[in-house]
Amino acid sequence: MSIYVTGDLHGDPRRLSSDVFTEQKTMTRDDVVAVLGDFGLVFQPEETELEKLFLDWLEGKNFTLIATLGNHENYDRIAKLPVEERFGAPVYVLRENIFLLQSGYIYTINGKTIFNFNGAASHDISDGLLDGNNPDWLEQAMKLQEEGKHLFRVKGVSWWPQEVESDDAVYQRGMNALEAVNYNVDFVFTHCASTRLEEKLGFHEHSRLSDYFDDIEQRLPARTIWLFGHYHINAVADESRFCLYEQIVEIA
Repeated sequence: MSIYVTGDLHGDPRRLSSDVFTEQKTMTRDDVVAVLGDFGLVFQPEETELEKLFLDWLEGKNFTLIATLGNHENYDRIAKLPVEERFGAPVYVLRENIFLLQSGYIYTINGKTIFNFNGAASHDISDGLLDGNNPDWLEQAMKLQEEGKHLFRVKGVSWWPQEVESDDAVYQRGMNALEAVNYNVDFVFTHCASTRLEEKLGFHEHSRLSDYFDDIEQRLPARTIWLFGHYHINAVADESRFCLYEQIVEIA
């Protein structure tokens, strides 16, 4: 029973094809593949034909897929998904073998303990944030594009405020879960990194979430491995801190 991890999919899971990810040929549903945020297959206002096509394809795989949530997810749609307890904590159920993890919980998967916390602050909105409830948003978007401004998002259409957790209780839930095990977990799965690691990698995206991760990171034992995505690079950020993008890595 193995655990593999990879970075952002952004709605395109083709790297998980058997031609690329050949290890799956001998895997079973007891084996787990984890996506470190920006899963992106619950993104459009309603499920599209392409989303369904890819999800049906993944449902046919002989492994279990789990995903941390990133900043490019439709949190409104995800909140309406059924919730079950798997791996010792609540998950959103997308397909019989596809589960979306929730923030502030410790999951036990194939004998390994994994603390998960979702989200990240978007870094592709420097040209503005439009309101999807404004009837003129499409006209505004076209104007921005005509001006060569493409780094914008539309609230409720391509951006959701839930990308960075705002509920104090969820942050506290995470701390309580870690304190209960004296911060002794095998892995941490997040989408973005701590503020310290962001700065080390050359990204300056300070947020409440990355500061929270700073606090957690200082309390973890040296053996804990922290894995994250978000930055579209494959990099060793520190001795036990790793950023993944296209790579698929076996961790257990």
